[in-house]
Amino acid sequence: MLIIKRLESKINWKTAFLFLIAYGLIAVRLIGFPQIPGGINQDGVMGAVDAKALAEYGTDRFGTFMPAHFEAWGYGQMSVLLSYLTVPFIKIFGLTKLAMRLPMLIASLAGVAGIYGVVKKLFGEKTAMTVLLFLAINPWHFMQSRWALDCNLFPHMFVLGLYFLISGFNKKRNLYLSMIFFGLCMYCYGVSFYMVPFFLLVSCILLLVQKKVAWKEVLLCLLVYFCISWPIYGTMLINFMKWETVKLPFVTMQFFAGNVRSADILFFSENIGQQLVNNFKSLLNVVFLQKDDLLWNSIHGFGTMYKCSMPFVILGAVSVLIGAIKEKDSNKKVGCQLLICFWIFSLLVGLMINYVNVNRINIIFYIHIIFAAVGIYFVVRKWRITLYIIVAAYSIQSVLFFNQYFTTWAENIETAFYADFVDALTYAEGYDGDCYYITPDTQYEGAWNVSEILTLFVFDVDAKYYQGIDGLAENRNITYRDRFRYSNPPENLYTSPENTVYVVRSNIQDHFPKEQFCVTLFGDYAVAIPWSMTYQ
Repeated sequence: MLIIKRLESKINWKTAFLFLIAYGLIAVRLIGFPQIPGGINQDGVMGAVDAKALAEYGTDRFGTFMPAHFEAWGYGQMSVLLSYLTVPFIKIFGLTKLAMRLPMLIASLAGVAGIYGVVKKLFGEKTAMTVLLFLAINPWHFMQSRWALDCNLFPHMFVLGLYFLISGFNKKRNLYLSMIFFGLCMYCYGVSFYMVPFFLLVSCILLLVQKKVAWKEVLLCLLVYFCISWPIYGTMLINFMKWETVKLPFVTMQFFAGNVRSADILFFSENIGQQLVNNFKSLLNVVFLQKDDLLWNSIHGFGTMYKCSMPFVILGAVSVLIGAIKEKDSNKKVGCQLLICFWIFSLLVGLMINYVNVNRINIIFYIHIIFAAVGIYFVVRKWRITLYIIVAAYSIQSVLFFNQYFTTWAENIETAFYADFVDALTYAEGYDGDCYYITPDTQYEGAWNVSEILTLFVFDVDAKYYQGIDGLAENRNITYRDRFRYSNPPENLYTSPENTVYVVRSNIQDHFPKEQFCVTLFGDYAVAIPWSMTYQ
């Protein structure tokens, strides 16, 4: 008995419980990773293809050296940070789903650590444990962490910046670390331009007024922030002023001739008043009412935070607001004020972006998660009996959610993420054709650019070969454009080169005579290969 008591005295049960929660949070995110979700999303694939080009040549797939912003689809650009973070994983694992999805999973876990640190500093260890438990089963956080979408990096970088900003009240060097993460936010998502600078401006005023920072520290923070972010600001200025591309030895600030993204912003709408009303409705439906969103963003019936969470969010928001006004500890008071600023600017982002969906308003979910944890802990502290009700309610919902995610939803998402088409491409890639006719009818009829980016990923096409610079990169005397043709096959198939592989929609499989072709079906797609190639 004496030995047991000594062991118990040495065990830190809070640390053990924290480890258990963290283990569960990570473990559930590794189930079926990276194969679920099945298939691959075109935006995630594009980031991975450009990351491979960066890893090999220091350029994007078009040959632009160290871009501050990707040309991506041409008509709509893409943020670069996720691709740069993917580069070392590409070097280790090659151009694979694991390399593509692992950086976002790691960033999401870093975001968890940031949120835990913020809540622990402002509300104590028990509330921090609550937020960690809530994050472990949170639908939004779980779903976004398992597929690679560049804009979903934004909230993780922001909360890491917030953590170091709050930590900087006592350790000034953390203020400068926070500016690194806030600077990196600018390379995560275009929406950051409508939030981060204004949040930092208001934060600076609050901290100066309450004497948490001195002017010298503010200027140093400003220097660090702009040392990180000036290339992307330069790129935005170049495109606003329609100046020519600027190439420097370490970065390219590119002018993009085509850009449709401005149409997504409230101020560029034809009828700003009506669009503002529509944006408010979208924000209300997506964030507060948690109505169904795009398949890859939410699962029917569960929302982003479970439907029962909004009362706790509102209660937590009120508690934090009271803390921002009446809290006696000056550090905690300013921290609560920063959280309220975080919330306000997140809501404004939702109003600024036309018809927001979950990934467009992703910045708001971390602050709502904090509010929910504060609200839950407040209720449990006041009425102990509610602990059992709340635990039971969230346990049942989370079990149902994860069951749905790994079964029915996992099957449905494969269609949205082109699983059949990817399987068909993978099969076709096994045959060394001189020419590939690949259907342009993937995302929608004639969407050749989606077909192309998925092909570049599956075939692991060399960037210089794609650019037409180096045919020897893939030991070919035939150019990329001649070898990969994103169109439906010609009516007279027999006029094509003999070593031609066809990846088509399965509804035209009968166009290929069985005596001439081996046709293999992959759901909505079919691969037709001349019999002569199968004997090689």
